[in-house]
Amino acid sequence: MTSSTKVATVPSHRPLRSPRAALKSITALLLGSLLTTQAHAFGAAGHAAIGDIGMGLLKGSRAETELKRVLGTTAMRDAAVWADCVKSIDPSNDFKYANAGRYPECAVLESDPAELARMGDYVRRNDMDCGPKPGEESCHKQYHYTNPPLQSGRYVAGAPGTGPQDLVLGINATVAVLRGGASPAPFRFGNEREALLVLLHLLGDLHQPLHVGSLYLDGEGKVVDPGTGAIDPATHTVGGNAITLMPTGNLHAYWDNAPARLSAAELQALNDVARALPASPGPSADWTVAWASDTVRVTAQVFDGMTFSPRAQTLRGSRWIATLPADYDARSLALTRAQLAKGGARLAQLLQSIWP
Repeated sequence: MTSSTKVATVPSHRPLRSPRAALKSITALLLGSLLTTQAHAFGAAGHAAIGDIGMGLLKGSRAETELKRVLGTTAMRDAAVWADCVKSIDPSNDFKYANAGRYPECAVLESDPAELARMGDYVRRNDMDCGPKPGEESCHKQYHYTNPPLQSGRYVAGAPGTGPQDLVLGINATVAVLRGGASPAPFRFGNEREALLVLLHLLGDLHQPLHVGSLYLDGEGKVVDPGTGAIDPATHTVGGNAITLMPTGNLHAYWDNAPARLSAAELQALNDVARALPASPGPSADWTVAWASDTVRVTAQVFDGMTFSPRAQTLRGSRWIATLPADYDARSLALTRAQLAKGGARLAQLLQSIWP
């Protein structure tokens, strides 16, 4: 058996992001194959819960009226997964939808030919304009995450670990469009509805810990602090996709699926939790960065007490095997409840700032 290494506390405040860049050789291709597994973030249950909480807090407000105007007959829970469903659009096949019937949460959207056409149009505009490097995902898929290292303790735009098409800047771009402005490059949101659909989803992603902040490990499974210099892509755990949980699965999927493990009563109780949360202070332009920084600190808790085997090459790339502490399931559900409540409350606050 290989040995494992216990994760140490990660202090310091030096931000960073892996460029998910290709290496010269196989490393880039391996990372690229791992990146494609970041599919339906926080799961449909998590996105629906944040949408439901947010809508409940907006009852009777102008924002509720505007949401219904823009979304039309699309229900909030369906709107919240739209940006994941568009990942099934296949650019190599004339931007047609490729996964009909695979994801139940997309079924309502799939049944509408006009919606599928809108998805294809969105992907055409947001597929390659950001200039993805070899091994990187297409642009609109990169909108869903950002990777400052846990040691940074915060998100700083432009620092290593962040990028011009990352999650935080993606949310800010949707807000700019919803406020009546132009879509800032490299984001190409065609209209108000499209911007809203993406915002509803990305705000959920912002509260899935493994979409904000990243752990970096060396070949022996020891935590690496990349500092402010260049990142060795071989150390990147790819949002937990490169961390295997035995007997099957990976850490990213574990956290995507966490909301689905909550009972209906637990989800319903989050409405009161969200209502009791204090509003975020300061100007709305600062909120997204502050919320991302908060999630980076939450992500550090995800890895508390976890141990890792040395890195091994598998058919799916470079992987570490994680051993979870005995109380991990209970801790993960407590963090998930807190993140869902914060996500719903912050979504409502942001929408009310757009439509006061």
